[in-house]
Amino acid sequence: MALSSGREQVVFATVLFGRMQAGTGADRAMGLFINTLPVRLDLDGTGVEESLRITHARVAELLTHEHASLALAQRCSGVAAPAPLFSALLNYRHNTPAAMAGSTTDDGLCGVEWLGGEERTNYPLTLSVEDFGEALGLTAQVVEPISADRVCGYMQHALEQLAEALSELRIRQCESSTSCRPRSAATCWRS
Repeated sequence: MALSSGREQVVFATVLFGRMQAGTGADRAMGLFINTLPVRLDLDGTGVEESLRITHARVAELLTHEHASLALAQRCSGVAAPAPLFSALLNYRHNTPAAMAGSTTDDGLCGVEWLGGEERTNYPLTLSVEDFGEALGLTAQVVEPISADRVCGYMQHALEQLAEALSELRIRQCESSTSCRPRSAATCWRS
């Protein structure tokens, strides 16, 4: 987003579950508690590890506001309406293998037939990271002329670079640690 917008600060929406701070009785309430709130990232030359820590802290802080309305977030942001607070959504979805395989007799859905489903979004760009437990996938919903394949390719490349940078950082930390010196850096990294 930063490269395509030419900005060092980018804002995108993230999806929050909504039940974490819902209070007593939320487990008995019907319906979804899902909310979408903005996250700002500063791409200002800060190192990979520190950037990840800052991002994690910002998303964790959002959990205390997960029931705040988007209108309230807009008022607090200083972005004057009707300008959108964000136009891109990033979602991390935990997809359990059992849910993907269909219903089983012990999941309470015995006899229910899956007919299908279709996702829709109001955002020009929605990117979902699909966590299947053993593997990750990427799903993009975009408006023309943006290419969903290109967006997923950019994200895959960014994730590969992030993983490589973190691996190199961990190996350097191990190589400088006295507890790792007797072993190889690769052995230390695996531990």
